Amino acid sequence: MSENRQKLVVQTYFKKVDSREFDAEYYALFTEDVELYFPKFGFGYGTEGLRKFGVKMSGFLESLSHDVENFTYIQSENLIAVEGTENGTLLDGRSWPDNQNSFGKFCNVFEFDGDLIKRMHIYADPDVASEDKLGISRLSGNNMDINMKSIEEVTKEVVDTFYHLLSSGNTERIADLFADEVDWDLPGNTEKFEWVGKRKNKKEVSEFFQQLKRNIKSEEFKIDFIAIEGENAVGVGSLSSTILAYQKVFSSEITNIFKVRNGKIIKYHFMEDSYKLDKEMS
Repeated sequence: MSENRQKLVVQTYFKKVDSREFDAEYYALFTEDVELYFPKFGFGYGTEGLRKFGVKMSGFLESLSHDVENFTYIQSENLIAVEGTENGTLLDGRSWPDNQNSFGKFCNVFEFDGDLIKRMHIYADPDVASEDKLGISRLSGNNMDINMKSIEEVTKEVVDTFYHLLSSGNTERIADLFADEVDWDLPGNTEKFEWVGKRKNKKEVSEFFQQLKRNIKSEEFKIDFIAIEGENAVGVGSLSSTILAYQKVFSSEITNIFKVRNGKIIKYHFMEDSYKLDKEMS
C-alpha cells in the first residue's frame, strides 16, 4: 500500500510540473529538508531550493511535458527510480529534443520518508537544444572545425569577420554570415529612412546593405570593445556618416547586439541615437 501511495506521489509530481502548477499542493509532496540534484544546477535544499530550480528552468523553457503513461518504475523499499522521455519548447520557440544529439531521455530517483519525497535526483541532459557543440563533437567523433571550437570561439570568429567586412566596405559578403531566418532590428523612423526597421531573413539583410550604400557615406566607424558570452556578443563603439539625402553628417555612439548559432548570426540589433538622427536630418 505504501509503495502504491509513493508511486501516486511521483505521478502527481510530474503532472504538476507539466502543468506548471507550483502551488501549495506541489510543495506538500516534499519534506521540508528535501534534497534536489540536477546536472549543471547542482544541489538545492528545502522549499527554497525547489523554487530556485523552478526559476532556473523557467528561464529557458516555455513548456515541458513527460510521457507519464509510458514510464518505467523500479521500486525498492523507500526508493523509486523512474525512467522515461520528455519534450518541450524553449522560450525562443524551438521544440526539443531534436532526436539527433538530444533524445529527451531522463531518469529520476526519488527517496521517500513515509509518503513524502525527501530526496529527488534528476539525471537528464540540460543541453536540450544540442547547443554544446564542443561536447557533442568529443562524444560523436565529429571532427568538423566548427564543432571542435568552443561556442565563444565561433561567436568571436563570426563577429570579427562581420566587422572586418563592414569596415573594409565589402558588404556584399556580409549577408552570408546570417542564418536564413534572423531577428534584425535597427530602430528609427522607417517613413523617413528606408534602411531602418526590422528584417527577418538573409535576403532582407542583403537588401539593407544595398540601401545603406545608396543613402549613406561612412566617414568613421569604430568599435571600442566586444564582449562575448557563449553565443551572445555585444560590440560598443561610435560612427559618423554623411546622410546623402540631406548632405549632413550624423554622429552617434552605437551598440550592436549579436547572437550566433551554428556559425551563423541569428540575431542582430543595432542601437544608435535614432532620435538625434530624426531631428538633425530635416
